[in-house]
Amino acid sequence: MLQPVGSRPPRVYWARRLFLLVAGFVILVLAAHACGGGGSARGDARLRPRADQQPLVSSSPSPAPSSTTAAAVAAAAARCRPRDLTVTVTADATTYPRGVDPRFTAVVRNAGAACRFPTALSTRSWRILSGADEVWATADCARSTAGKRVRLAAHEQIAYVLPWDRFRSTPGCAVAGAPAQAGTYRLYVTVAGASGRPVVFHLAD
Repeated sequence: MLQPVGSRPPRVYWARRLFLLVAGFVILVLAAHACGGGGSARGDARLRPRADQQPLVSSSPSPAPSSTTAAAVAAAAARCRPRDLTVTVTADATTYPRGVDPRFTAVVRNAGAACRFPTALSTRSWRILSGADEVWATADCARSTAGKRVRLAAHEQIAYVLPWDRFRSTPGCAVAGAPAQAGTYRLYVTVAGASGRPVVFHLAD
C-alpha cells in the first residue's frame, strides 16, 4: 500500500499523493470557515486601521495672510514704477571757479510700496546742457545693461554721485572733448524712468 506500483518512477506517484493530501486539507479548511459564519465583514474590520491609527489632520486651515500682507508681498516682487520714484538732484556748489570740478548727487526715493529696483548703469541718464547745447551726456558712452534688481523698501532711498571733469563728452567716449566754457549750465537726471527737476550751476573763469 505504501509502496507505489506502476510503470513510472516511484517519485511520480508520491508527488500525486502529496498533491491530493494538500488539496483535501484546503477543502476542509474552507468548509469549516464557511460554516463558522465569519463573513467578509470580519475580514474588513480586521484589515481596516482603527481610528487612533489614522494620521491626525487639523480641521481648521492655516490662517490666510491678510490683504495688507499679501499686497506688500506682491509689491515687493514687482518692479518699481517710475511714478512711485522721486529723484532729487543737487550740486555741491552753485558756482565753480576755474580748476574746481562739480560734484552732483541724485537721490532716488521710493514713495510707494516695496519693489524691485534696477541697478544697471543703462537705467541712469545724466545730461548737462548750456542753453540748447548738450555739453555732456552719459548716452554718449556705452552703458552696461548688466545688473541685479534690489529690494527697495517703502520710503527707502538710494543715492548716486557724479563728478564732472568739465570736459565735453564725445560719441563713444573714446577721447575727451573740448573743455567746457564759463557760463550757466543745467543738469538733468533720469533714474529707472523717473526724472528729477534740473539743477542749475555756473562755471566761472
